[in-house]
Amino acid sequence: MSQEIISKIEKALDIEIESILHFRKNLDSRFADAVNVILQSKGKVILTGVGKSGDIAKKVSSTLSSTGTPAIFIHPTDALHGDAGIIARDDVVIAIGKSGESEELNSLIPTAKSIGAKIISITANDKSSLAKQSDVILLTPILKEACPLALAPTSSTTIALMAGDALAMTLMELRNFQAEDFALYHPAGRLGKRLALKIDDVMRKGTELAQVKPEDNLDTILKEITSKLSGCAAVTDHDGILIGFITDYDIRKKVLSEKIENPTAEKIMTANPAHFPSGSKAYEVLVSMESRERPISAAPIADSNRKLVGIVTVHDLLQKGL
Repeated sequence: MSQEIISKIEKALDIEIESILHFRKNLDSRFADAVNVILQSKGKVILTGVGKSGDIAKKVSSTLSSTGTPAIFIHPTDALHGDAGIIARDDVVIAIGKSGESEELNSLIPTAKSIGAKIISITANDKSSLAKQSDVILLTPILKEACPLALAPTSSTTIALMAGDALAMTLMELRNFQAEDFALYHPAGRLGKRLALKIDDVMRKGTELAQVKPEDNLDTILKEITSKLSGCAAVTDHDGILIGFITDYDIRKKVLSEKIENPTAEKIMTANPAHFPSGSKAYEVLVSMESRERPISAAPIADSNRKLVGIVTVHDLLQKGL
């Protein structure tokens, strides 16, 4: 029974893959025309479709918006009852419909054209009513739906989605949309944080910064570390320049194991410690701290003149969801 189920799954996948390859093989210059229409537009892109095609249109709209091409989805029925007011003359409408004969969809297109919007259709039928009303037709030929009854949209929706994604990715490249731009539109997600969050936004600074001078004794060092709840302290000269770093481990090693007499920060510290520059991406700092031959759990942050500006711990970074 298990093998029979796997065989049916493989069959469905093979049918969709075959249709995808057929679509890829039959791409034509109209896809370039569609990209140019969108690039030259001074307005937004409006996605629309009914049923499963509408679901695909929603996803493509989100992908376009998050990659540098402002886009929105409207349902054709809602548009016919007032929402068409969102369409402007400089906009581009991308209408998705396998058959191209959806009554609701085809009723919206004349209104959009009257407003002055350009129409791009994604359809498997270039002789359809939708295609005839379009400025650019993106043909998505379907060899066969994966549905055993040839009823449920499967291969057709997959290819429509791929066509929309391909448009979005091409526009993204042509607009020179960079990782920093992507992060700007995804500030709350983990990926956005990894791309956008700077170490300056995470590090301990000001009154939270554990900092001692070279001549400070063990009592002063312990009080500073304890009061700042950091488990470490930076050592700076009287101009605030970073010259060393002390962790709990350094104290145990130098004071308890090596039994240094009259321990001071200068005697305990690791001189010229590894540090990270202000402005670094927080995620890159985390990776660097954890991927060292001997991983570190805390590190100082300094400016271009090596002046101390903060301290960061792995715990601080992980708390930010990196």
